[in-house]
Amino acid sequence: MKIANHISRVLAAALFGLGCHTAALHAQNIMLHLDAPQGIDAQTLAADIGTLKITFSNSKDFFDTSLYAANTLDLGSDYYNNGKDSYHHYFSRELTLNADDGNGNAWWGNTNKFEFNFDNLRRQVSGRAGQPIYYRIYSPHFSRIITGQIDPTDAEEVTLHHTELVQARRVAFMPPVGRDGNAVPAILAPDLRTGAYYNGTTTRVNMHDLTEPFARYAYKGDTLRYLVAPNSNELALHADSIVVTDTTTCVTTDYRKAVECRFYITDSQGQLCPVTNGQLASVYYKLQPGAKRGRGYCGYNFGSNIFEPTAPDGTHAAYALPGRQTFQLRMPTVQTDDPDFLMPCNAAQGYILGEVTIPASTEPVSLSIAQSKPLRVTTTLADAAPYADHLQFSAHTYLNPPYSWQENAKVSVECKEVSRQIKGNDLVVTTLVEGSTTYLSLALSAQYGAQSDTIASVLSNQCNVYDYKNDPRTELTQDDFHFDGAKLPPFSKLHPVKFIVPCHLLQQGEKLYIHGQFGDDWYSTRCSTFATHHEGCAKSLKPGTATPVPYDTLTVILPEGNHEWYVCKNFTPYDSANIHTFTLANTDTLTQTIYDREFTMLRVSDFDSDNIYVYTNNAPATHRYKRYKVDGSRHKQIHYALEEIPLHPGYNDYTVSYRQIKIQKDTLARVDYGIEIPRDYYNYDDPRRNDYSAYDPYYEWNNGLAAYIKKTDTVTLDSAIMVSSRNEVDLVMGKDEGYRPYYFVRIPPSTADTTVTAYTQPGVRTKFTYKGELLRKMKMGLSRLDMFLGTERTRVVPESYFTRYSCLNLVPGHYTMEGEFYNEGSEEYFPFAVTFTIEAGHPHHHRAMPRPHSHSRSPCR
Repeated sequence: MKIANHISRVLAAALFGLGCHTAALHAQNIMLHLDAPQGIDAQTLAADIGTLKITFSNSKDFFDTSLYAANTLDLGSDYYNNGKDSYHHYFSRELTLNADDGNGNAWWGNTNKFEFNFDNLRRQVSGRAGQPIYYRIYSPHFSRIITGQIDPTDAEEVTLHHTELVQARRVAFMPPVGRDGNAVPAILAPDLRTGAYYNGTTTRVNMHDLTEPFARYAYKGDTLRYLVAPNSNELALHADSIVVTDTTTCVTTDYRKAVECRFYITDSQGQLCPVTNGQLASVYYKLQPGAKRGRGYCGYNFGSNIFEPTAPDGTHAAYALPGRQTFQLRMPTVQTDDPDFLMPCNAAQGYILGEVTIPASTEPVSLSIAQSKPLRVTTTLADAAPYADHLQFSAHTYLNPPYSWQENAKVSVECKEVSRQIKGNDLVVTTLVEGSTTYLSLALSAQYGAQSDTIASVLSNQCNVYDYKNDPRTELTQDDFHFDGAKLPPFSKLHPVKFIVPCHLLQQGEKLYIHGQFGDDWYSTRCSTFATHHEGCAKSLKPGTATPVPYDTLTVILPEGNHEWYVCKNFTPYDSANIHTFTLANTDTLTQTIYDREFTMLRVSDFDSDNIYVYTNNAPATHRYKRYKVDGSRHKQIHYALEEIPLHPGYNDYTVSYRQIKIQKDTLARVDYGIEIPRDYYNYDDPRRNDYSAYDPYYEWNNGLAAYIKKTDTVTLDSAIMVSSRNEVDLVMGKDEGYRPYYFVRIPPSTADTTVTAYTQPGVRTKFTYKGELLRKMKMGLSRLDMFLGTERTRVVPESYFTRYSCLNLVPGHYTMEGEFYNEGSEEYFPFAVTFTIEAGHPHHHRAMPRPHSHSRSPCR
């Protein structure tokens, strides 16, 4: 066998595409020797590996596999930083391995050295002159990546020799054996430190299909920690390890030795309770150091892939091999008669993660994946009796991966109230919280008074249920509830404040934001909240009445002290002009009103809807209302309006009135049409010039802004084109025919309906030249073009291919044309102006000069 010395031929072929040397460039011969593992024949080696990947780079950072783990990248990837690093550059080639051809040639190729230019390779990876080029040879079948560097040299031949694989031994992972003795398709993670699997099947990193033997070349004494996940709805995955010996080893995962495991949740009385709903999954979670959920090689989560079998009592079951194994349940349903049962979810999104030990057994085994451990907590709140109906408790904990999607994620857990008693002016609440609870939260937030009255509060702080010794705290007072050092104020110093707010403000997505201070320490006693309407407060406007805008009352319970409030959307940074301040004292009964004079509201009544616009400060003198809507599919209906609506403080009511525009035609041809705003074609690079701009019907169609009259129709349908009576518009019409320009008919404002005749006569093919040269052949560009038809001055605008084909199909009539050419080389403008008449049936070869010249009857090419 002659495997050594032959990888150079593969490398030679790979580097051939890097560039050919010339006599002016110094050439070098690169030979790479890769000694093969001992005791493995060439055919087996080629069948196992197939190809190697050699990657060159200007940085050796890609030798560090931790960089790949940090970005959840496959080790075969060219980039370690998701391709975002502009400094590191990579260049890769696949090296194909073939079996021995009978003459000792175990690798593809028929030369053992290759002449190439080192500078070309350096340019491929953006390397610096005089600096080395780094390379690595990778295969998923190697337990270690082979690395090296090519140093700049004037030597005629450079030899790179690697002997790492000589001591490697072959470990063959066989497809798992199912319970019936047949092979089961699976996927393999040959190294648990460098793999990840999550999000269903969308992310599989450094994992491989195990439908046929998969070879791993590792070193004697190494421990391979691997995972096999069968594609089965009854078999659990299996994680195990093997120590590499001095001989070839075969690893077979045999599920004929699997144990039927039945999974339960234990209630607070110690009873195993069947789980009859939810999703059961087999998972392996052992986070690598520094790994985070979604970043790094974080674990193996195989989703809801276990659906059967079930135990006779209906609980979830799976077949698993003996050993330690982690399972997860999501949002399970538990059959229990325990009155204190609380679902022991210990992960985000309603998941339960539990690790169990599976014994060797020929009989089914019952395993508890989690246990309900309710904790009884009594909270005494002094002077809180007036708010007994409005105080709410909730429990939550903070979790890290793999129990959450992110670091320190706040996750709600079950909380059940046992009793609520009023003792004098105090309130005593007894609550059951799940044993994993870290914090108990207290909030004062509920409807208060009439249905149209909404309540909100600054009271939303939390209490640490466990002290630093991790002993549960079962007796609490309001002094225990705090957040970022801020404690709750005494309930005796809380008072309701009523805010009278126009309903439309909060119906438009605005919120009433309140910031305040109680006590002497501003930083530790800062409070903040917001209020908005509930669903029952969708009050309608009352146009035509003395008070068309309905108001609502928002009641907010606030502590004594200084407060400020403002109305805005989505925590928009507020202007000091919008801020209102007040002081709440012990005897105050405050009402804060947002008056009419503090806002400007506009209701625009369109043909099918009312649109509300609100300005709470610095309202403009006018509101720009625009509507361009195309409805329907077969028979489209266009509505267009562009109005500058005057505004005055308070309530404004405005109605958009429409008139109908109709298009008539007398030919069996489809006519496209649309509405354009009257405009001057303006060149912003040269303000003194109008800009030649071709009409793009494809844009109009793709964006739903155009319609058409069918061939069989002679006029647009009633209400097909509706334009505001106050607007001047351009009606755009074009016949469905090649080289046909679009005709813009300007229609002035009017309250009367208008009918326009489409230009549907057969077009006359007209070719344009300038000084004897076709437009498409000219070196100058057309910077301005104005073309009009007839005395009505109908604007004619060609499509974008006009200058490319130098011709148009023009309907008969008298035309005026003027424009400019621009020569970029001399930065000169060449104006032209011409009038001409198109006669039916007479193709024109026309020059864009002061006098027309017609001498050709050939069609445009």
